[in-house]
Amino acid sequence: MNRKKLNPSGNPLLEIIYLILEIFIELLMFIRNFIHNSLRKSQNFFKQHITYQAVFLLSIISFATSYYGFLSLVSDGFWLTKVLFFAVVAVIQIALVYSISQLYFREFFSRHALKAILLLCTYLLSLLISVLFSFNFYYKIFSASEFSHRNVTLQLQIVQERLEDSQSSFDAIHRSLKNLSDYSMKRSIEESTIGGTCDETKIPTPGPRSNLRKYESNLFQSHLEGVETLNKKVAVEIKSIKLMLRQFNPKKDDVEALEERVNQRIATINRFLRGGEISLLPKVLSQHKGAKRMQMHSLGRIISCPDSKITQKIHAIMENLNSLKFLDKVSFFDANDQQQLIERTINVLLAILPFTGTEVVASENVQNPTDVTQSDVKAIGLGFLVDFFIFFFTILSKEPYRARFFTESSVQEYHKYTIRRTLKPFVFEGHFFYHLIIPNQKRNAKVDEIITRFQLDKMVLLSGTNITYQELLPLHQYRLKNFKEATFQVYKLNKTKYVTLLSQVDEL
Repeated sequence: MNRKKLNPSGNPLLEIIYLILEIFIELLMFIRNFIHNSLRKSQNFFKQHITYQAVFLLSIISFATSYYGFLSLVSDGFWLTKVLFFAVVAVIQIALVYSISQLYFREFFSRHALKAILLLCTYLLSLLISVLFSFNFYYKIFSASEFSHRNVTLQLQIVQERLEDSQSSFDAIHRSLKNLSDYSMKRSIEESTIGGTCDETKIPTPGPRSNLRKYESNLFQSHLEGVETLNKKVAVEIKSIKLMLRQFNPKKDDVEALEERVNQRIATINRFLRGGEISLLPKVLSQHKGAKRMQMHSLGRIISCPDSKITQKIHAIMENLNSLKFLDKVSFFDANDQQQLIERTINVLLAILPFTGTEVVASENVQNPTDVTQSDVKAIGLGFLVDFFIFFFTILSKEPYRARFFTESSVQEYHKYTIRRTLKPFVFEGHFFYHLIIPNQKRNAKVDEIITRFQLDKMVLLSGTNITYQELLPLHQYRLKNFKEATFQVYKLNKTKYVTLLSQVDEL
């Protein structure tokens, strides 16, 4: 800074003030440049070192988790299998990192679409395989125990509910049989003392009708005891299932052994439901209802003894017998079973893919033991997250693919022309390209050389010659109002190439 120019009076006090200001300004400029350079160096260091280390570390994590998933497919423990899978996973991981490191979306798809598509397909395929098998690892760590607990608990609850339904049916059958037995005994006494319980014209006598009523009472009573025994057995099983529900711990319990015990109990319960009492009772009851009561045997005689109440009660018992359903065997999810983990992995992947018909439900809306919830999806998110960061840091670490536009030597040549300063007044930004509007009166050797180089690099396209000021757009006229009498050469300037060139020039 020229102090004499700033202080023409030569006042010593002002000289000192101006000197202090100069020093202060220079100090600020030094601090600014230091901070700018430090930030730039830090950014370059981050790009050159930290991002590569991050990609390397994340790739190791992705490789390790994918390798674990691959090994879970087999259990032979043979070293050759492990080596083979190691090589396969390594190739997949290298393909993933290499494909994204070589893929420059804008440049490749605009100039080398086939190569870009092949790289993109390679990346997506390796990403899918990596995530698929990595998920097996993350799911086991973060979600398998929770799903196992939910899966086992829901199935045990279903078994408990079915047993409770059976117990309700047994209770109803027990009451109906008790009522039948009591009713038949009452009618037997009436028949002996009053008569007319089967035929109003018959006088009271201890004959075949009284004997039939008493026989029916004893018959229903005997079956009542059998149903009561079954009902107690079902109650014991319900108590046992409830105890299993309370004590189940997927992290400690042997799920396979638990499944075997539950299925053994289910097989026992199904034997109850198809056993002697349940299969015999409908046959016995069918002989004492409706039209069958018109020809009944008692004391060696065939008599008729219609009774609509008995028929109604037997119909109610038959309905409850028909409601007794066999229990399905359970199939519990074992978090330590690698094959089940792979199958669950595929189910969760299908749930998050569109058009597969599988939905992700909220935890409070789970109805089926195999439903996929948000907690299941979070594990697969970790696999995607690791590979996403590989993608992010790989993109961050690599420089733009500029070699297709300008070589380093051509950028050096452009740098000599001070392009930005020379063309700045005449460059107008558009949505897809720039307009370069050069007044003919301002053209000189430097501008002509720049335009010539632009044309060689296919950066400009001449769209108008000797354009008058009035033919320009209002926005252009405002910027070029000092050239109202001039004529203009108008070019379309490739926006991407121009911005890329300026950024490369700035980096020199």
